[in-house]
Amino acid sequence: MDYYLPGAMEVSRMDVAHIETPTPLNPLGCKGAGEGGTIPAPTAVSLAIEDALSDLKVHVNRIPVSPEVLANLIAEQKQKT
Repeated sequence: MDYYLPGAMEVSRMDVAHIETPTPLNPLGCKGAGEGGTIPAPTAVSLAIEDALSDLKVHVNRIPVSPEVLANLIAEQKQKT
């Protein structure tokens, strides 16, 4: 209620144009479409889990990290020590 949200009547007319710029770096000329933002997320989660379990010296080396995987990693580490 404090901020004005313009509607269709308040916004001026816009012309939308599509411009293609193929990349010369591959034969198809195609580029990525934003997938790069999703790649580091699982790694960040696995590193956070590894950090939380640093006292146990668990090394998370697979994704997804289910409770079963964690239990197995902890058991493997306990066998090593």
